[in-house]
Amino acid sequence: MAKVTCKGLTYAKVSGGGDGSAVTYTGGKALVDYLCKVDIGENRDSVKEHADGHQIDSENMLNEVTLALELANSNSDIKNDILGHVTSGTGASAESQVTGADAPFVGIGFILANRFKGTTTYEAYWFYKMQFTSGGVTANTRREQTQFDHETINGSGSGVVLTSGGATVFYAYKDGCSTEADARTWLNTKAGVSSSQQPQ
Repeated sequence: MAKVTCKGLTYAKVSGGGDGSAVTYTGGKALVDYLCKVDIGENRDSVKEHADGHQIDSENMLNEVTLALELANSNSDIKNDILGHVTSGTGASAESQVTGADAPFVGIGFILANRFKGTTTYEAYWFYKMQFTSGGVTANTRREQTQFDHETINGSGSGVVLTSGGATVFYAYKDGCSTEADARTWLNTKAGVSSSQQPQ
């Protein structure tokens, strides 16, 4: 199944939970025309036990998820919310500062469209607790043709426990949605985004 597009960047700041209860969020936002590319990665601890000259057991446990998000627009609002930058002043007097403070924990998600044999379906992803850093800024001078360069933010995800005595989970997804609206409804519910709060 081919991934034909990514869209609908959605996030909210973590306000509590995740240690035996559902993660709670505040300030949910759903954005339009921001997301250019996503890369989802998993880091696992893989350990094998041997006895009598052969393998008798193994463990392959997920310990971290990673996200690289390429953004068409990485304005100060996003950087304040996701990277923890601080903006003072308004309008022409506005100034943003990069401080030494920790970046906030955020829940974050998006929608992917899949195409197979002429049929398009949608899947939505939600990462419960991520912390991001800037991947740096690259820009090229204009030549014969304009080149669009984008900023990337890189995140690593912590596992959360959503119920007392439950398993550690890193992210959730809903696939097989026949419409984008179905995927959007699921994602909005995860982020606590109401219809009046999106799109932006």
